[in-house]
Amino acid sequence: MDRRKGKKVGACRDGDKGKEAKKMLLTDLPTSMVMEILSWLPLKSLFECSEDDFPENESRYLCINQIVKAPDRGLIQIEETIFSPRLNLPDSSFNLVNSCNGLVLLCGTERNLVYVCNPVLGEFITIRVPKGTKRTSKAFCFGFNVKTNQYKVVQTFYVNGEGRKAEVYTLGTRSWTSLGNAPFSIGCMRFNTFLHGACHWVDYSKSNDKKIACFDFEKDLFREVPSPPQYKPERDGSLKLGVIGDSFCASCYRDDDPFQFDIWVMKDYGVKESWTRQFRITKYESLFDSHIDYCYPLMLLKDGRMLLTYNE
Repeated sequence: MDRRKGKKVGACRDGDKGKEAKKMLLTDLPTSMVMEILSWLPLKSLFECSEDDFPENESRYLCINQIVKAPDRGLIQIEETIFSPRLNLPDSSFNLVNSCNGLVLLCGTERNLVYVCNPVLGEFITIRVPKGTKRTSKAFCFGFNVKTNQYKVVQTFYVNGEGRKAEVYTLGTRSWTSLGNAPFSIGCMRFNTFLHGACHWVDYSKSNDKKIACFDFEKDLFREVPSPPQYKPERDGSLKLGVIGDSFCASCYRDDDPFQFDIWVMKDYGVKESWTRQFRITKYESLFDSHIDYCYPLMLLKDGRMLLTYNE
């Protein structure tokens, strides 16, 4: 494989002696062969090899960070992998919605297409979203029904004069099914919130009555999940959701100190009384500035340390 700019691969058969060897691009090869070739390259070499081959108009990349070593003491080692549209992502603009079991849901910027992508295998499927001039405020999430072993995409949207509606798409059926009126609009799921067969988010449809909402992919229905007692609905953006271990969690900022927030864990899923304040993150003003709304817990490590992300 020629690693110079252009990365063309030459092929010559015995019958082609005396003739110019046929040249083809690396991306002309079967995907399985490309992935086999690239799998033998060190990660750093792979990025150097691919750097010059991306067209200038491609602006969307998917970066996946994996913890490869987390010792009881010392620095955590994280391995970064970048996936590009040229090899294994849609060759168009998209936004990351959420992920489930290693699969990723991407949404086209015009919200007329969504993509279910397996970035590691370099495969994705394109799902067309039903069109309608009256449809506005489209939002999506992706999940898995463990009972039927099926992946689904659900969307909420508004129809002028009819209110909020919902539809679900089951992979393999090639069709959307109406769920009728929807009690909630799908909100932002910045990190993993899939637990017990449902995706969770904070519903902002009522400014003074924000709730934790979810969609159950086994029963195809929306429902509400009790909020932790510390949460105050009037504080916009103060509640962040996630999963720590096998438990649903929520982080709430404190009123008495802007540089502290508590992490609540729901010990018994769905039971309001089981919310327990398990962690308090404090005295980190020397590390971060005042924009603490962008600090989220990612995971709890074995030695009790917590991995946080700040401003993404």
